[in-house]
Amino acid sequence: MADIKLLWNEEKQECDIDLETINNGKEIIDVDSGDDLITAILISLLSNASAESDWAYSLDKYGWCCDSDIERPVGSLLWQLSYQPVQNNETYIAMSNGYIQEALSWLIEDNICKDVSVESSIVGDTGKSLLINVTVVKADDSVLQYSYIWKQ
Repeated sequence: MADIKLLWNEEKQECDIDLETINNGKEIIDVDSGDDLITAILISLLSNASAESDWAYSLDKYGWCCDSDIERPVGSLLWQLSYQPVQNNETYIAMSNGYIQEALSWLIEDNICKDVSVESSIVGDTGKSLLINVTVVKADDSVLQYSYIWKQ
């Protein structure tokens, strides 16, 4: 059985459940399923992982309450970019790439993918929005690429 499919809306900066429709989109027939890999990537990147115990930039350390009982917490530390002072764009991009790579490392560890590579760049006027490009090499050697705009 496939998982439900999440759909990323860059304008609203949110995910929603993708629904299958008929009659030119007027009648909902079911929850769209499939695309499990993209859904797993979205959950991994857009869920806030818990900060380390020495985190001092905000009172909230985020995370999911059930993460304390599991070996590998869910989510990424991308949310920390909005709190940390960053001196230059290169440091900001390096931090974001590190957070993304860490959040997706489980795909390799669990043998879902052979490789996951990440490349981010700053877009927009604020200097804090990222174009995130994720390339995965699946176990069957097929290559998939995903791109997201992530705004703070």
